[in-house]
Amino acid sequence: MAKKKLDNKTRELINEKLDKGFIRCSAIVEMMGAPKEYLSKTLKGYIKKLKDNPNLTLIKENYARPKKHDKLFTTFVEIEMMVKDASELAFFCFDYMPSSIEIIEPEKFQYNAPDFAAFFNDMVARLHRLDGVIKNLKAKSQSLERNAGLLLRNSIITHLMYNDELELEELSRKTGIPAQQLSPFLEKLIREKWIKRAKGKYSLAKKAKV
Repeated sequence: MAKKKLDNKTRELINEKLDKGFIRCSAIVEMMGAPKEYLSKTLKGYIKKLKDNPNLTLIKENYARPKKHDKLFTTFVEIEMMVKDASELAFFCFDYMPSSIEIIEPEKFQYNAPDFAAFFNDMVARLHRLDGVIKNLKAKSQSLERNAGLLLRNSIITHLMYNDELELEELSRKTGIPAQQLSPFLEKLIREKWIKRAKGKYSLAKKAKV
């Protein structure tokens, strides 16, 4: 981030925070999305949330104009801020995932053992929370995938009940699933003995008949 001369008031604020153990740093936060107006509004909302954090003091913010890449837009904001401590800086990185970060002041850090341990304990706690969120999302995704599979299976069985035999393209048209994606699912149903295939046509297996 380009360094600009600071006014006296800002310099006084920085010195005051440094005396309290704060860290002066700069960061770049990038974002991609569409439409352009929504992207800019969302990024500014992120920074507004950042300003509400009592452990962070924003000094500068410089927004780039959104640039188009294929059907999406990209933009970024350069910020300079005072952060309470290394733990808070680590949490900022977790929450905002900046593309780059630079420590401006101080040049050297000194921690006693209890503070250093507390920093890593805070980080481990955050990692455990993130791990829990990921596992929960994975479980929900697996549940949705399983339910979607059951719906598709029942749809195929219903179509075969009323049509006796159907070719792959016909099943694709009736279910709305592209033939290339539907074919592996049909093979799975054959292995599970829900349907059978003969001469390129699919029909119900004995297991699926009502």
